[in-house]
Amino acid sequence: MIPSGCGVFGIIRKETAKKIPGSTVVRAIERVRHRGSDKGAGFATFNLGEGNSYVIKAFVEGDPTKVVRLLNEHGLQVTSLNVSYERGNFCNCSIMTLGDVNRVKKAIRNINEVLWDDNRGKGRIYSVGTSVSVFKDVGYPIDVARKYNVDALEGDMWLAHTRQPTNSPGFYPYWSHPFSTFNIAIVHNGDVSSFGANVEFLQNRGWESFVGTDSEVIAFLFQELLEEGLPIEEAVKIILNPSRRSSSLPKVKDYLYRNAKLDGPFTAIVGYDSGEDIYLVGIADRSKFRPAIIGEDENAFYVASEESEIREVSAKATIWTLKPGSYFIASLKKGIINKGREEEEVLSFSAPPIFETHDFDIDAINMSSEELNLRIEETSSKGKVVVKNVNGQRFIGNTLPFKGIRGVEIHIYGVAGNAMANLNDGNTFHVHGNVQDDCCDTMHGGKVLIEGDARDVLGQTLQGGVILVKGNAGNRVGIQMREYQEKRPYLIIGGIVDDYLGEYMAGGVTIVLDVKGNNARVGNFVGTGMVGGRIYLRGKVSPSKLGLQPPRFEFLRLLRALALDNLISQDELEGLSKMEYIEAMEKMQGKAKEYAMRLFEEKVGIPTYEYRELNEEEFKEISGVTPEMKEYEEFLKEKFTVIFPKK
Repeated sequence: MIPSGCGVFGIIRKETAKKIPGSTVVRAIERVRHRGSDKGAGFATFNLGEGNSYVIKAFVEGDPTKVVRLLNEHGLQVTSLNVSYERGNFCNCSIMTLGDVNRVKKAIRNINEVLWDDNRGKGRIYSVGTSVSVFKDVGYPIDVARKYNVDALEGDMWLAHTRQPTNSPGFYPYWSHPFSTFNIAIVHNGDVSSFGANVEFLQNRGWESFVGTDSEVIAFLFQELLEEGLPIEEAVKIILNPSRRSSSLPKVKDYLYRNAKLDGPFTAIVGYDSGEDIYLVGIADRSKFRPAIIGEDENAFYVASEESEIREVSAKATIWTLKPGSYFIASLKKGIINKGREEEEVLSFSAPPIFETHDFDIDAINMSSEELNLRIEETSSKGKVVVKNVNGQRFIGNTLPFKGIRGVEIHIYGVAGNAMANLNDGNTFHVHGNVQDDCCDTMHGGKVLIEGDARDVLGQTLQGGVILVKGNAGNRVGIQMREYQEKRPYLIIGGIVDDYLGEYMAGGVTIVLDVKGNNARVGNFVGTGMVGGRIYLRGKVSPSKLGLQPPRFEFLRLLRALALDNLISQDELEGLSKMEYIEAMEKMQGKAKEYAMRLFEEKVGIPTYEYRELNEEEFKEISGVTPEMKEYEEFLKEKFTVIFPKK
């Protein structure tokens, strides 16, 4: 088993669709079994309007009736207790109770303090609500699903998780996901570095007991913000902690809830029942260090770690990705509330991939990654290998260079999994669909042609060969590209790209054409820290997109300070304030420029740029990279924003 980080999945039905069977959710999360381990998995199902009784679930060591006694002491009426014993004296209890919502909430907090403080780990209420029910334990998803007979259940909305433990142990089931509190459930992938501040925020509002994992804290934060009367979208914006470049929160709320914000690498899926509607929320951190895939078909909306999860249960779903630092919200009654991208960008993503072909050598359906790679090796002597029904299998073709196999043409129909064509040297990969994260790392030669979209971290340390993506690409594409003497790599994107394109680039050529737009749509921080190579963006792209520039409000404050110190005149202040940072820095001179560069550019270099047509040599070089560039020749005749390191 190779650790990959947790796998998450969420699905909510559309109002006109039937309830979602548990078997669908089990299939989806098992598709990314490799992302987790046997240290924990779980499911949460929501059914709107289930009733007024509270279902309380707890893991308890010893006598489970002590939970009933504690509930009675808080004035709550227990109507049933079901107990299943596992691992000796350790039991899983399901308790039905009646009572006022505020009394129930107070009781649960107090009981968890008692259970958890009793020599830590003696028990935990892990789920409570009228519409949500959590099923979790130690094991892989399929193990937990069989234990609770999840296949036989139905729901309006589901969350699922497979766990790769990082900051908390894996030997007790209460550390497994989902984490739940009062009709809220959450599954999460990543590490929240703001954990201490988040706990302090909750403690200041009366929360005392925590199992010690950031995932639980996210659920508690949502509950606290929603109980303070914030609309769900505003609560999401606070927790998401958007960049100060783009934050739309009022300054008072931005300060008031500063310790409720999340920081660090994370993707989270949240389910919430407001009593009138249920909501599925997906969030990704501002740098998008963890994947977040969104999907929609005629029956449901999806959020997942990998496209393969969605394709497992909906081959024809429309798929797009969350933008860094963005959020997706859909509800049972309202449909999509926020797509996590502008509508034009969502429409630019590729159509569903082709899984089937009449002529094929290998049918990859139900094959493991290891089996598929072995079959490709065995068939490579034909010189051309056609594989159909690929869905998330990883490391495709990575063994070929080590076996000395070169000159093979590999056609892949479907969704190629993470880390395809890494270390490729002399083979051609033609993907009739999409590829997932971390593909084409450290390629030395050969070619990869992708008919659809590519996800994050494509072409990392690319140092030879050609990658051509006809659709969109994701975050941190082409980072640390390099070249040596005549060995120059090429990375061509036909669609749009997210943040950090060409970060720390040291050589090679990257081209973004965005053939569906007027100008190349790229994220922020293009060419951050680049020391070599060239990036060509079709059309006129704002210089504010280049490098790790200071937020505009900070730069304006600097200009005012320079004026106060008489390093620039009032006329210069007025003129420079109207410019983008890079343009202003080009105009600034003397001590003012020296001070500004020392403040903002000492650690991370910001590239420079030109807006022009390709010269004859560049046009000849780029158009001749690969025969497939013929269909883009008309676009190459337009003007480009050409980015290169400062001399």
